[in-house]
Amino acid sequence: MLVQWDYSHQFSSSPTKKFGSVIKNHERIILLNNIPPLGGVGRYAYALYQNLAKSGLGVILISWDRELFGSSYKALRALGLNSFYYLLKFKYLSVKLKVNAPLIHVTNAGYLSSVIPSLRKKSNAEIVVTVHDMAPFIEPRSIADFHVQNKMFFIINVSYVICASENTRRDLLRFIDIDSKKVKVIYYGVDHELFKPRDKLEARRRLGLPLDRPIILNVGTEEPRKNIPTLIKAFDILAKNIPNAILIRVGSPTNTIKKLIYSQGLEGKIVYLRPNDEDLSLLYNASDVFVFPSYYEGLGLPLLEAMASSCPVIAGNRSAIPEAVGDGGILLDPFDIDGFAYWMHEVLSNKDLMIKLSEKGYRRSLNFSWEKCARETLEVYKEILNEV
Repeated sequence: MLVQWDYSHQFSSSPTKKFGSVIKNHERIILLNNIPPLGGVGRYAYALYQNLAKSGLGVILISWDRELFGSSYKALRALGLNSFYYLLKFKYLSVKLKVNAPLIHVTNAGYLSSVIPSLRKKSNAEIVVTVHDMAPFIEPRSIADFHVQNKMFFIINVSYVICASENTRRDLLRFIDIDSKKVKVIYYGVDHELFKPRDKLEARRRLGLPLDRPIILNVGTEEPRKNIPTLIKAFDILAKNIPNAILIRVGSPTNTIKKLIYSQGLEGKIVYLRPNDEDLSLLYNASDVFVFPSYYEGLGLPLLEAMASSCPVIAGNRSAIPEAVGDGGILLDPFDIDGFAYWMHEVLSNKDLMIKLSEKGYRRSLNFSWEKCARETLEVYKEILNEV
């Protein structure tokens, strides 16, 4: 059931009280989220909630993503005032938050870490926090990341920390002095009912894509760690050998990348799309190869989705990416432009290699499921609550 509040929206596996009331049912677990389900972090929160609810657990998801990233945020983004709006709105939501439950799971350590002191004061709940990556410490992008750094130190005194990968766990322990016994790795899952092998030509017909042109796919933002310039330059090399190839980017182009595309003369060969989940799943099926040159990831959910869809994967070999891909794809130095160009050409021109990578990636994806993620998370909850 969806309850629309004027400061958040809330999903619950059973009826809830109205706005502003304190939740007093001590059989419930509360998940707190602030990110839309379009990206990996938001998708994690929603998928975790849905699969915990299937277990029969009384669980509530309180999500601020619509309030934080609504029409006002989008309008102010054009004026460069969106960050200021976000911080003010976040503070307002934090003050209004009223919860009482045996356990509260903060599903994203970033900005949400700032609510931990308030949760401590307002309730006796045990607190679990998920850390997806340590990008604000590894590669701060703006003053906002330094703000997040300070807030993340609040996780020192929580009951348990869940990390999205072993690499994230190592980074966390390197930057924050927290008891390692309280830190556990639980990998993301992938929705195998949505992301699954399908007929390539049928997927292209449904999306209105060319039936006879090679398609390279990349999914994600254009922040520096995603390393999109390497992808563009490697594709430029590929396009000289396979002129009819298309690169599809799921995301929004920055001015820097627009200029690079123009300087390489690749206008018309690189297409940007913002598909919904169903169309995204078809896009993985429609593509010939998924290329992901990122050099820092908490795990890399698009990698799991691509492999689950039997799309061959070529990716960088740093941070947590090898934990996701394993032997299910080709891994190379994320800055090896010639290497990415070479392997894209090999996959596109060698049918046997394409089939082999498709099969290996699909088998690898079966190690990841949201049911498994929820089950392991539930074990953490039980461990904490049994100790109280």
